Amino acid sequence: MARRADNRYLDPVSRAAEIAGDEASNVQAWAVAAVAATVAMWGYSAVAIKLVATSGLVVAFYRVWFAVPLLWLLAAAVPSMRGRLGRDWLRGCLVGGTLFGIHQVLFFSAMKMTSVANVTIIGALQPALVALVAGPLFGERVRRLSVGWAALALLGTALVVLGSSGTPSASLQGDVLAFVNLFAFTAYFLASKRIREKVGSWEYVIGMSTVSGFVVTAAVAATGPALAIPGFTDFVILMSLAIFPGTLGHVLTNWAHAHASAFSISMMLLAVPVVSSISATFVLGETLSPLQVVGGVVVLASIAAVVATVAATAGEKAADELAESAAGTDAP
Repeated sequence: MARRADNRYLDPVSRAAEIAGDEASNVQAWAVAAVAATVAMWGYSAVAIKLVATSGLVVAFYRVWFAVPLLWLLAAAVPSMRGRLGRDWLRGCLVGGTLFGIHQVLFFSAMKMTSVANVTIIGALQPALVALVAGPLFGERVRRLSVGWAALALLGTALVVLGSSGTPSASLQGDVLAFVNLFAFTAYFLASKRIREKVGSWEYVIGMSTVSGFVVTAAVAATGPALAIPGFTDFVILMSLAIFPGTLGHVLTNWAHAHASAFSISMMLLAVPVVSSISATFVLGETLSPLQVVGGVVVLASIAAVVATVAATAGEKAADELAESAAGTDAP
C-alpha cells in the first residue's frame, strides 16, 4: 500500500502527482507573497505622491517618464517582444494609453487635493461600476443582489466624503476629481480588456505607458506647472514610484494572475485603501473620523460582496473579469 509519509513508497505516477502538487502549492504561496508585496507598494504610493513637493500633474509626469525607459529596456532585451509591435499594437496602445494618461492626470491631481482615504476608497468602487455594465461586457444579466451591494458601496462612499468634511486634508474639488477618475479608470480597464485580445500584455503595457506619457506631458503643457528638476529627496521618491509600485507592482500582479485565482488576488488588493489610509495617518498626519471608518468598512465589504456574488452566480469568464477589475483598481 502506498504511504504518503514518504513518496519513495509511492508508484511512479502517484509520486509524480504528489511532487507536482507540492510544487503547485509552493508556487501559489509565492503568488500570495507577490500580491502581498504589491499591496504594500501600492499602499505606499499614495503616501509617496503626497510627500513630493510639487503638483499632482508634475508627479504624474515624472512617474510615467521614469518608468517608460525601464519598460523599453525590457523590450530591447526580448527580441520576440519587439517582433509583436505591429499595427494592432499601435492602434490599441493609442486608445489605451490615452485613457490611462487621463486616469493618471486625474488620480495624481486628486491625491494632491484631497485625503488619501477619500481617493483610494472612491477608487475602490470600480468593480461595482463594472458590475453594473456586466450585461454588455459579459453577456450576463445584472443581478439585483449585485446592484444592491453596489448601491450600499456608494452609500458607504458618501459616508467617507461626509465624514471628511471640514478636515484640512480633504477638499470637495479633490473628491470630485476622484469620482471623475473612477469613470476614467473604468473606461481604460474595459478598453484594455478588448485591446488585449489582440495585443500581448507586456507589449501593451510598454506601448500604452509611452502614449500615456505624451498625454500627461500635454496636460502639463496646457496647464503650465513648472517642470523644475526635482531635488534629491523628491527624485528618490519619484524614482521609487516608477520602479516599485509603477513597474514591479504590475510585474508581480501579472505573474500572480497565472498562479492564483483572480478572485483571491482581488480580495487581497482591496486591502490597498486600508494600507494607504493607515499609512497616511502615521506619515502625513491625516485623520480619519469615525464616520469615515464606518463608510470605508461598508465600501470594502460591499465591493467584496459584489465580486463574490458574481463569482457565485455568473459564468467563470464574468467572475474572472470582475475580479481582475478589482485587482487593478487605481493601480498607480
